[in-house]
Amino acid sequence: MIKILRSLLPLVCLLSVLSWGAEAAAQGRRASGTKPSVHQLRIIHTTDIHGNVYPYDFLNDRPGTGSMARLSTVMQQVRRESPEALLLDAGDLLQGEPPAYYYNYVDSVTPHLIATSMNYLRYDAVAMGNHDIEPGHQVFDRWGRECKFPLLGANIISDRTGKPYFKPYQIFERSGLRIAVLGFTTPAIPQWVPEHLWKGLHFDDILVSARYWIPRIQQSEHPDLLVVLMHSGLENDNPDYLENAGRALGEGVPGIDLLLVGHDHRKELTWLRPKGSSRDSVHLINPANHLDRVSDIQITVRKQGGKVIAKELRPSFISLEGVAPDPAFLEAFAREERAVKDYLASEVGTLEAEVRGVDALFGTSPYMDIIHRMQLETVQAEISFAAPLKPSAVLPAGKVYMRDLFKFCPFSNYLYAMELTGREIKGYLEHSYAGWAAEMHSAEDHLIRLRPGAKEDDRYKTAVPTFNYSAAQGIDYLVDLTKPEGQRVTILRLTGHSEPFDLERRYRVAVNSYRAGGAGGMLTTGAGIPKEELPKRIVYATSHDQVYHLAEFFRRHRSVRPVNPENWKFLPEAWAKEAAVRDRRFLFPREQR
Repeated sequence: MIKILRSLLPLVCLLSVLSWGAEAAAQGRRASGTKPSVHQLRIIHTTDIHGNVYPYDFLNDRPGTGSMARLSTVMQQVRRESPEALLLDAGDLLQGEPPAYYYNYVDSVTPHLIATSMNYLRYDAVAMGNHDIEPGHQVFDRWGRECKFPLLGANIISDRTGKPYFKPYQIFERSGLRIAVLGFTTPAIPQWVPEHLWKGLHFDDILVSARYWIPRIQQSEHPDLLVVLMHSGLENDNPDYLENAGRALGEGVPGIDLLLVGHDHRKELTWLRPKGSSRDSVHLINPANHLDRVSDIQITVRKQGGKVIAKELRPSFISLEGVAPDPAFLEAFAREERAVKDYLASEVGTLEAEVRGVDALFGTSPYMDIIHRMQLETVQAEISFAAPLKPSAVLPAGKVYMRDLFKFCPFSNYLYAMELTGREIKGYLEHSYAGWAAEMHSAEDHLIRLRPGAKEDDRYKTAVPTFNYSAAQGIDYLVDLTKPEGQRVTILRLTGHSEPFDLERRYRVAVNSYRAGGAGGMLTTGAGIPKEELPKRIVYATSHDQVYHLAEFFRRHRSVRPVNPENWKFLPEAWAKEAAVRDRRFLFPREQR
């Protein structure tokens, strides 16, 4: 039995919807003597699946949660109850789990698993996500050709034609209703993805695009419902782009009935009030990521004389926890699963000591040593910047297989060598530690900068996402937490050298493509480099992603001994050490050591 998690809507919002419906119905009765017709529509919404096709954890070789296989079971029941239901996705499918990586880069001849599995599930439309653009034209163009449903992106514009590269919207006729589904993608893609991967495209602001497309759709298509399917979250905190446009769109652009969003991996269910309106009438919902749950919106529309006189939206979530995977789905894609498992089981080398990702949040660590050494060797740099991208990673000593490499590099980032001055390197680190570490006045203070009001059972507790905790290797430096932000970092020297670090000298620095585009603000706000100048600082770029180069690193060395380089430290050491124990317990209460 599928577990239905019915959400409790605020009474005032429900009353506003019912009041509007009653008023509209009364107007309709006065306007026409015809009997109203009642139409019921159901929409299932997924987002940020990140390649989670199978109920299996490929990285840890054990059963997994969520998955398209479980969604297949859910959709069988949904379609028995509501044969004309729409199945929509808000993007980020082509990155995350190894099956996506394998069919992006390893087997590019066989039909792409993410296309064939979504075709099997009979998806109706998908909004492009930033991680769907990230694999590059060769991958996403191929994927789009194989999908039997439209890829939407009204604000992804072709430089050549000046028109949307993907379909801007799709019209569906279901249950006697005309439904417009308009697609948007976060415009911050240039901040994270190298330009050669989206060559020939640009990304318009979502609000600007919406103000063009929504009136046009209303005038030309006359929909009964207008749904925005958007790879963009609720609240924006990006100073460079309107990355998460949900609230701004729902409250600032009229004409939307339903906002199906994603991108920020945050479960949301809320009503928004458009400016100039006296009622909360735009519903926004996000089931978060990984297909652990899906959005289920049941809509009742009353029409009279061909006009809509009332709409009622009843949103909820369907949990996939405890749902049995569909045996027919698993059988249909058994061959692809075996191919991925065989690839991941290939041995690349040996790790001579255990590494834990969580260690990297509190200082130098053997886990980060592996990443830094690979980056330094790959692009022949003097200094490496990197973040702990998977704090949950645990790799024991012993043989290393391809599956293990995704615990170091879960994202398909490329590697760059950039030329930075010593002063810019210091600014980069000042910005990083300002977001990472709290200011300490005693040993009782926090080491980690936490979100205001953070609680132990919160999913997100740190003020800055840990993927923006960027530290360096190749230099020796100190981070004094008793000093104010911007004055904490003292760089002593290049590691192994005796001469002092030179703030005026230019150094060759290894960074991944996400950081090189300005993400996290280290290079822009911190180092003070104008965003448009960043590409000019790149002196070398790899043609393969980090996982590829990490595999080559292990194959080249065969046996790798990770060490704690201890090239930087928090000061005062005693305070930081004591606070780290407390903060670690708070941030990771279930950690087994």
